[in-house]
Amino acid sequence: MRLLDGICAVLAVVSGLILLALIGLTFVDVVLRYVFSAPYLGAKDLLQMGMVVVISLAFPFTWRIGGHIVVDLIPDYGLRALTATRDLVVRLIGIVIFALLAWRAWVRADDAVLFNEATNMIDLPFRPFFLVLAIAAAFQAVVLCVEGVRVVIGLPLDHAVKWADVDDDVGAAE
Repeated sequence: MRLLDGICAVLAVVSGLILLALIGLTFVDVVLRYVFSAPYLGAKDLLQMGMVVVISLAFPFTWRIGGHIVVDLIPDYGLRALTATRDLVVRLIGIVIFALLAWRAWVRADDAVLFNEATNMIDLPFRPFFLVLAIAAAFQAVVLCVEGVRVVIGLPLDHAVKWADVDDDVGAAE
C-alpha cells in the first residue's frame, strides 16, 4: 500500500506543479492582455488542456486521502459487516466508472488521431491528453481494486501519505 500511496503522492505533486504553471500562465496572460494589449496566443488552449492533466493526475491522491465530498446515505451504525459491505459496494461502483472512463478515453485518443482533433488556437493535439486521462483513470481503478481487496480481507484502508503531523479531528469536539 505504501508503494501505491507513493505513486499517488508523486502524481499529486506533478499535478500541483502543472497547476502552478497554469496559474503563472494566467497571470502572464492577464498582464499581457491588460497592460500591453497583447494577449498570450493559445493561453486558453493551454489552460483547458492543462486542467485535464491536473484533474486526472489528482484523482488517486484525492481518493486516498479522502479529499472528496462524501455523503453517507447508509450509515454504519457501528456494525463492521455493514461498513465493509458499504465500502466494498462504493469501490465496485468506482471501479466500473473509472474503468469505463479509461476505456472511453483510450478509444477517444485513437479517434482524435483519426479525425486530427486539436485545439483551436495553437493546434495542440488532443491525443496526449486523452491518453493521460485514460492512464490516470485506469490507475484510479487499480487503487480502488486494491482497496476493495483490503476491505474483503479486513485490512485497514489508512493512507501512508502524511503531509503534516496534524490530527484530522482537531476542533471536531468543540
